Amino acid sequence: MADIQLTGLISTIKYINDAVLVYVDEYKKGYRRNDGVVIEDKYLLWKVIFKGGLKNYINKFFSDGMLVTIKGEAMPYAIEKDKLVDGYSFIGQCINRASYPRQYARAEQRMIKESQAKMTDEPDLDAYNQPDF
Repeated sequence: MADIQLTGLISTIKYINDAVLVYVDEYKKGYRRNDGVVIEDKYLLWKVIFKGGLKNYINKFFSDGMLVTIKGEAMPYAIEKDKLVDGYSFIGQCINRASYPRQYARAEQRMIKESQAKMTDEPDLDAYNQPDF
């Protein structure tokens, strides 16, 4: 069994007798290879199976279009209509809301470091220790 962590948008939630199926779309950004070939952006669809005990929790806190992070296990087989087929099964252990990454977080961190490095002021402790009226 391999542990996986998936971050994506919920596309559909299906409730079946003793389980919950959560379909998650994951965005993969394209890139350009060294030989000049362009790999396009793509979306992957993942089906994650949760035990029935999480039905109320998922129904109450999650809906289509939410950004989530799911932790689970990957099994080396898939079951469709009570038959083993080629593929993988993802058994969800926990699901949490995720936050969107900030677009300019690195630039903000760099600006903070630069401003702290250039500080030459020393605090005025005498003024700080004077009693206020």
